[in-house]
Amino acid sequence: MRTRRGLLFRILKWGGLTVAAVLMILVFLVLPYWAANAVTTVGTRPIDRELTSTPADFGIDFEKVSFSATDGVPLRGWYLGGGHRGVSIVCAHGLFRSRREVLGRGVLLRESGFSVLLLDSRRHGESGGDRATIGLKERFDVQGGIDFMRERQPEDRIILFGVSMGAVAALLAAAERPEVVAVIADSSFLTLEQVVTAYMDLLFGLPRFPLGDMLLFFIERRGGFQKEDLSTEQAVRGIGNRPILFLGGSEDREAPPEVQRTLHAAAKSEASHVVIFEGATHGAAYRTQTDGYRAALLDFLDRAASASPRTDADEEARRSERVGAGAESSP
Repeated sequence: MRTRRGLLFRILKWGGLTVAAVLMILVFLVLPYWAANAVTTVGTRPIDRELTSTPADFGIDFEKVSFSATDGVPLRGWYLGGGHRGVSIVCAHGLFRSRREVLGRGVLLRESGFSVLLLDSRRHGESGGDRATIGLKERFDVQGGIDFMRERQPEDRIILFGVSMGAVAALLAAAERPEVVAVIADSSFLTLEQVVTAYMDLLFGLPRFPLGDMLLFFIERRGGFQKEDLSTEQAVRGIGNRPILFLGGSEDREAPPEVQRTLHAAAKSEASHVVIFEGATHGAAYRTQTDGYRAALLDFLDRAASASPRTDADEEARRSERVGAGAESSP
């Protein structure tokens, strides 16, 4: 009897340890790997793939275009040409979305006299590419858009606009392309670590360690980059004295208002501005606060489109004369 009980105990003991080990592997290896693979390879989400709207639905003439990112990835987009303001704007969307995410804003910009390019980032929409990198290599897509616009409108100045991942890509691209005169960053995050930490709390109510760290590890491996390479704060500093408009929502938990304020604090140009829309969630301010969003966007563009570039020395001298904390508003 004792022998049988001892055998049963050992079976239960080792069986329990085996189950625990399998669960640990699933939770700490398989789940983070699956999530990292989804982030880098899923592309445009199914609900967005069902959308069929185009600029023509808004009465805007457009051209379907093909061009390449600066690292050779084939890209697709819509070109809304014919602007009379002497400014061309390249627009980039967020993760799991497509150019249709920024269609309404692109139509607004074209109706306001700007030439506009709406692009599908790599691994999204109709564009090529086998991996998304949450903004890092997407900067090459935006730079490909810059080159496309310079071919079509060689005399135009270039402004970049992006939402979420697209905002990250726009900031990174502008830091490397001095011909960009201004950037509009809607709901940009700060670093890859910041956004992973935010999602761990938002989705699971958990701290970043240990699951978030494993997710970061696999995103780096699947995306082919290091998390230290992705810093929008560093990019903002690299943009220098060119103005940046930071847009955010008071209820954004992925890229909260303090992230936008941190980025704004890193901007050198006194013409940079941050606007936090009350009640808006991540990337949703245009949909929920349309009038205020349009006003902030067009006011910034009117000033950026007409301003003459200043040197860093001019900007530092002007900033030293400023009194107070600077320009934040909340419609």
